[in-house]
Amino acid sequence: MDAWPILAAVLLGGLVLLSVVSAGAGKRHNRGPRRARGGSSSGPKMNKQQMRERWDQIKMTSQTGGSGLKSAMLDADKLFDQAMKQSGIPGETMGDRLKNARQSFDRNTYDNVWRAHKLRNTMAHEIGFDLVPSQVREALSDFERGLRELGVL
Repeated sequence: MDAWPILAAVLLGGLVLLSVVSAGAGKRHNRGPRRARGGSSSGPKMNKQQMRERWDQIKMTSQTGGSGLKSAMLDADKLFDQAMKQSGIPGETMGDRLKNARQSFDRNTYDNVWRAHKLRNTMAHEIGFDLVPSQVREALSDFERGLRELGVL
């Protein structure tokens, strides 16, 4: 029996395996965007005027009906989180930052912003969530009050 065909197959298989492994070397597995530890990655800094302009866009979006309300709610939550990050409030998640920001807000505003954030989480994660426009409008108002107390609006 001739060993050349077997040896050639083994060598070829090894080369194919080596090229596949080499092609993947140095590539990062896609596990989502990397964030700095401590949640300090807040995107581009926004000044007070940019915050106001973004808030005005969110309010306009909220006036377009159901999907606009949902979009406005999600964006308001993101803007509020960015404002907390820019204000130097520490925490890994928005919930952590809210816990650390208790002294930055009037007690009523603090409770209302928490409620608004919980509504946003329910809206974002619950299948078949029934949007109640009055609840979303109230939550948007609570986010606005919180942004004013942070001094960014």
